[in-house]
Order: sequence, then structure tokens, then C-alpha cells
Amino acid sequence: MSRSKTKIKTSMFAVLGILAIGPQSGYDIKKLMERSTRYFWNENYGQIYPHLSALLDNQDVTMHIEKQDGKPDRKVYTITDKGKKSLEDWLRTPLKLSIMEQKNELLLRLFFGQHASPETNIQHLKSLKEQLQDQLFVLETMEDEIRSCHPDDPNLTYWLITINYGKLQSKALIEWCEDSIQLLNGSAE
Repeated sequence: MSRSKTKIKTSMFAVLGILAIGPQSGYDIKKLMERSTRYFWNENYGQIYPHLSALLDNQDVTMHIEKQDGKPDRKVYTITDKGKKSLEDWLRTPLKLSIMEQKNELLLRLFFGQHASPETNIQHLKSLKEQLQDQLFVLETMEDEIRSCHPDDPNLTYWLITINYGKLQSKALIEWCEDSIQLLNGSAE
């Protein structure tokens, strides 16, 4: 399967997984992703609605209309038993990790960093470090909120596992930024 087809399929399962949490409109799916999966997987409305249509055609979800006063009708999607089975089958499928196939503009710039001043490279690293510290704060806040608002949710353990991944990754990259800045400061002298 080509990489683009794999991503499309994975994106559909991301939407299906959100629906496994509970019935949602396309808008609700986007908002829930922004509050939960955005640090490792996010979809935009232009992706969500075609996926919902395909999932509906495949009978993995159903849709009903909710009337709203003074607003357009709301389409609410619910995962079906067939959809739950599709999600479970996908979750059991062996994972093909491609951690070495990534594009990272900062690493590309640092690889050619000799052609820029150490100060420029240090500024790039400081900027990343600040973003990572902000991300770490958000993840820690999310963890506290999830623990307090959903203490008995059967998804809690899995949500915490993904948050912990983000926290540890952020901490490791903050340390890498600090080490790299120190190395560059030593080469600037």
C-alpha cells in the first residue's frame, strides 16, 4: 500500500477511534482531537468530513440529524458494531514504524549550520526549547485534567500512556537543545 493510501486509511481510523469514545459531529471530532490527539495526530475539517462520508458508506458509522434552535441541523455520527470491529482489526494489525523517515527542518538547518553563525543556530535551538517547554506545560495540564475529570474512564490508562510519550519526548528534546546550545557556545569561543 502506498504511503498516501496508508495515511488516508490511518486518518479514517483516527476519526473512527474518536467516535468510539462517543457520538460526535464533525465539529465535535475536530474539537476533541484538538484537546486530545493533536500532539501526535490531527485532522482538519477538510479531512474529517470525507472520512465520515466514507465510514458512513462502509457502514462503520451511522448518522442522525439533531435539530437545533436558530442553528443549522447537526449531523451526529455514531460508531456501529461493524465500525468497532474495523477499529479493533486495525489496532491488531502489525505496525510499520518509520522513525528514520522524517522531515525536520531544524535538523536540516543544523546539519548545514557551519554556513550560519553560531548565534543563529543557537537562536533556532532556543526557539525550539521554548516551544517544547510550552508543549510540556500543556501536556502536564492535560494529564492533570484527564486524571481529575475521567478517573474511572476505561481509556484513562491509554490516554496517560500517550501523554507520557509526549512529556518524555519533550523533556528529552529540551535536554538535547540545552546540550546543543552548550556545544555551540563552546565552538563560538
